[in-house]
Formats: sequence, C-alpha cells, structure tokens
Amino acid sequence: MTSPDEPLDEHDRTILAGVKDLWTAADPMPAGLLDRVKFAIELENVDLEVLRLTEVQPAAARGDEQSRLITFDSESVTIMVSIRPNPDGTIRVDGWLTPAGRHPIELRSADRGTATETTTVSDEDGRFVLDTIQPGLAQLIVRPTGSSRTVTTPSISL
Repeated sequence: MTSPDEPLDEHDRTILAGVKDLWTAADPMPAGLLDRVKFAIELENVDLEVLRLTEVQPAAARGDEQSRLITFDSESVTIMVSIRPNPDGTIRVDGWLTPAGRHPIELRSADRGTATETTTVSDEDGRFVLDTIQPGLAQLIVRPTGSSRTVTTPSISL
C-alpha cells in the first residue's frame, strides 16, 4: 500500500499524462487564450480600477450594419460605448464618460499579437470617438482628470 505523501513515481506520471491527453481531446484550450491573457495583464500601471461590464445590447441594425452598445461601470467612472463597423472593415467606437470632463482615453488593442495604442481625450461632456480601429481584442483605459487612479475595462472583442 502506498501513501499519498510519497513522491510521484513513473506509474503516477503515466496516469497523469493519460488524464492530460483525455482533457486535451475532450475540452481543448481555446485558440489564442494565452495571447488574450497576456494582453489583459500587460498594462504598465498596476494601480488599476477595473470597470464591470454591466450591460450589452445589440443596437438597431440597418442593412448589413451591426452595432453594439456596451456599458461599464465602477465606483468612480461609468463608460458607455457604441461599437459599429465601418465600410472599410475597421471599427468605430463612440463613447460617453461620467463624470463628464476632459479625460485622457487610450484604446489598447491586440493586433497580430502586438499591443497597439490609440489615444484621444473626451470633450467637456465626456464624449469621445475612436475611429478606424482594427477589429480584435481591446481594452479602454481612462485616466480621470484629478485622480491618480487609472480605470480600465475588461478585454472586449471589437
């Protein structure tokens, strides 16, 4: 009789390899999962407040045009974005922030495994537009004026 406190032996390794093969066949890791995880944690500033995804709605569709309305919120910031495709295959993001004001905004996107950044500043009413964005995984990062804290959305697919 063996004890569970004994070190792994060759028989244990064979069983574990079989279990790994079973799960790899039955429930393989989604393609691109490791890249998405790395993208999500690659922010340089660790003092982040992560917004919660609170609502996703399909917006009205005309012809082939599809758009989504997504709302994120936290204790300090609420962001509502409308995401719609442009005719050239890029994406347009229209957004509204509360509290309103001129806040620096960055859109981090994963373009072919490399993080790219597009920046803008919201207007006095909290509105902003990011246009001609490549489709793919992205995060919005807001640096609210007058606050030392950075706020970010979870990764979303554009």
